[in-house]
Amino acid sequence: MKLNTLLMKKVMAIALMGLLVFPLSGCSEEENVEAYYEETEYSDYDGDYEDLPEDYEELPEDYEAGDYSDDESFGIVENAYLKFAQNEELQAELASEINAKNGPIPSSYVDEDMDYYEITHNGKTMKFLMEEKGERDENGLTPLYITLHGGGESDSKDNNDQWLEMFQYYNDAVENGIYIACRGITDTWDLHFQEDSYVLYDRLIEAMIVNYNVDPDRVYLLGFSAGGDGVYQIAPRLADRFAAVNMSSGHPNGVKLINLANCPISIQAGIRDYYSADAMRSVRAAEFEQTLSDYQDKYGPGYEHEVWIHVPAGHNYVDYEDSDSMVLSNPKEFADRAVTEDFLGQFMAIAESCSLDSDVTSLSYYSDGANEEFDGLMAGYITENLGLETAIENTNAVAYVSQFTRNPAPDHIVWDLSTRASKREKDTFYWLEADPSVNSGVIIASFDSDTNTITVEPDEDVNGDFAILIHPDLVDMARPLTIKTKDVSKTFDIDPSADFLEKSMIENGDPKLACVEKIMYSSLTE
Repeated sequence: MKLNTLLMKKVMAIALMGLLVFPLSGCSEEENVEAYYEETEYSDYDGDYEDLPEDYEELPEDYEAGDYSDDESFGIVENAYLKFAQNEELQAELASEINAKNGPIPSSYVDEDMDYYEITHNGKTMKFLMEEKGERDENGLTPLYITLHGGGESDSKDNNDQWLEMFQYYNDAVENGIYIACRGITDTWDLHFQEDSYVLYDRLIEAMIVNYNVDPDRVYLLGFSAGGDGVYQIAPRLADRFAAVNMSSGHPNGVKLINLANCPISIQAGIRDYYSADAMRSVRAAEFEQTLSDYQDKYGPGYEHEVWIHVPAGHNYVDYEDSDSMVLSNPKEFADRAVTEDFLGQFMAIAESCSLDSDVTSLSYYSDGANEEFDGLMAGYITENLGLETAIENTNAVAYVSQFTRNPAPDHIVWDLSTRASKREKDTFYWLEADPSVNSGVIIASFDSDTNTITVEPDEDVNGDFAILIHPDLVDMARPLTIKTKDVSKTFDIDPSADFLEKSMIENGDPKLACVEKIMYSSLTE
């Protein structure tokens, strides 16, 4: 049978809690191994640590394909988790890339030297601020919240100000977890999604899993303004890393969110936050209500989302704490009518009637609540004159993302290969793999547990070969596996490889994404 999900989560938690970082656990290796066997109740180990053989739970080399029982398959994965947890070389490598710093940060808020962190990989460095909050769970694990600041096309001091503000912005809403505010690696408008940024996010997450006991299934991404721009770009390229994401007040810049079938997203904007007549940030955000629903119709299940268009807000609104926020009930209607009925011109006329500057940028950035007359006229015009219905919602971004836990082995995957990070060192997406040169087309892959069958449907635009990876928490490795395409159907006996699994864990820096074998798509037609 395939490995029991709850049991594997228990093994993972024990390994991470007790073995991953000894200084955090406060336990000796002997105590941890004994606790491991006691907790899993999965060994004949008699409690005598001195009698535990070095190759405990290792499988004999003479097992043949198809001969693996549930116990034997579990033994392979069990060993791999333990080896990963005890991999001092990986721990040291990731630890060496993160350095605690103290020094000057040009900012309006700080006059003295301040503490911060840097992560450096392949000669590229990203600064970040970090705080652990609350308590860890019963397994010693904690969530990770990665946040991205606003700003962008400005000087370093202004962007540093935005970075320091982001360290506080969502912070109070996090009760338990590690809260990180990343500093964009440039001072350009796209400071959060440079080509060199993506691998830094990967390495940061891996380091948090390996050396800080972060739960890999509770990693969240949130961003505001330019940080929202970043979420739009990062989420679909690193979707298998996140349990859920929140985008506030950013612009999608043409990105497609097809890869978010298994990564819930909340999208937020103020209704008058156009930024410019061409950018139309609020309209672009509202359009995703229909777009994500269309993805469900075209690609299958998933695409959990909320689109909150705040009324009568501009660029700023309450997404950082619990609140009763007025939002549009039907964002699609706003998106459909906004251009044809020139909502922007009407909003600007209201601003002018209140003796406010009536240019588009000023309209976008007037603070909600700063002018009660303007707010009242805007709200009344939107609901009464335009007839757009509203509702009261809690738009707390942290509360939204925190309700989700990642499934590292979903039974339905949609991979848009045109939305990838070219410098990423990880070629996998859940349980699919493709060389970076394969960069067009869409692959739909699904798994039927009743028949132990994977169905793979690449469209005609996929421009190269790819692999189907065998995930131990998805596929029943004790039964023959069938892989189907529109043209062929082939059946395989799975021969789980301990070496493949261990290498997969290290390459991902995340044991929950690791697989035991791969089958090339091209081999299905041979």
